[in-house]
Amino acid sequence: METLLYLTLLISGFYTPSSCLHQYHLISNNTNWTDAQSYCRAHYTDLATVDDMEDQNRLITSVSFDDSFWIGLKKGDSMKWHWSLADRRFYREGETEFRNWDTGTPQNGNCAFMSTAGLWNNTSCDDQHHFLCYDGKQGTNQTYVLIQENKAWIDAQSYCRQNHTDLVSVRNQTENTEIENKISLSGLPVWIGLFLDSWRWSDQSDSSFRNWLPGWPSTDQGYNCTLVYSSLYYDHYYYWYHSKWINHPCGLNYPFICYGPAVETTEKPQLKRHVVRMKMTPKDQHLNISDPAVQETILQDIRNKLKEQGLPADTKVTWKKQPDGKVFHKEEEGSPKKEEEEKKMKRMMTKREL
Repeated sequence: METLLYLTLLISGFYTPSSCLHQYHLISNNTNWTDAQSYCRAHYTDLATVDDMEDQNRLITSVSFDDSFWIGLKKGDSMKWHWSLADRRFYREGETEFRNWDTGTPQNGNCAFMSTAGLWNNTSCDDQHHFLCYDGKQGTNQTYVLIQENKAWIDAQSYCRQNHTDLVSVRNQTENTEIENKISLSGLPVWIGLFLDSWRWSDQSDSSFRNWLPGWPSTDQGYNCTLVYSSLYYDHYYYWYHSKWINHPCGLNYPFICYGPAVETTEKPQLKRHVVRMKMTPKDQHLNISDPAVQETILQDIRNKLKEQGLPADTKVTWKKQPDGKVFHKEEEGSPKKEEEEKKMKRMMTKREL
């Protein structure tokens, strides 16, 4: 019989308001996307626009871990190529439009890869390829990092954002030649950061940042509006929460997030805390979960997963001990508390499948 254990994480970090970033406002009223847009335009600036991972990290501090919220991304009628790395400061005039397509391309497929000859092709984003990350962090030895693992495009994007900066952008012919030389010895094509979609921001921003949950956006008819989806996720032997994007019919009712103009502030950094309750099913029933070394190993795994989902690097993740000094509590079969938790888990997993 499996042992079901419940544990509590304390996730905390400092957030300093900035005058150059969007100021997000959570509106808890449930409404459809169009009414949410009207409300945000009347009381703030517009439904939330998310320009990059920094925006995403700050936005999720304003939402609950167990709900979904409209943001301003909506499906349009025309398709356009974008770079995964959305920071406008990274590109000079005309560089977002540089292309080096092979003859007869682009054709079918929404994600781009580069051949060892330096020419670009497009294919299904679900295909598996090696990929090239761009690393713009100070102190790194490499600008272009070749990852010789086969991944789908969105998984490659997640890997690059977690470990470097993003999938590589190719801004001009000089960079195209550099990358061609980088991958030529591998003999295999690589994903680059170029993708095709028809999604548009409510405020008409040209931000290309997307943070879809793997397997999304859904291609179902009428799934034209975007939710920040904070959901319960099971990975190996524990449940945890993550915030990604999914698309849903615009007529459904959800709370929503507006943004307003940035406000100059001299506020001191504010400590943000989230307490997350999780369920763990140990594979090894003889595992001594009271051992501090075992607890630290599990905690480090959770830190890595949260980092992968875009949590700021300076965020602290620690165990929150109960009054009896324990971290893990076994729930007995048939206990009211366990039944309540299982019902909540079931609701969350059902919601994820919608």
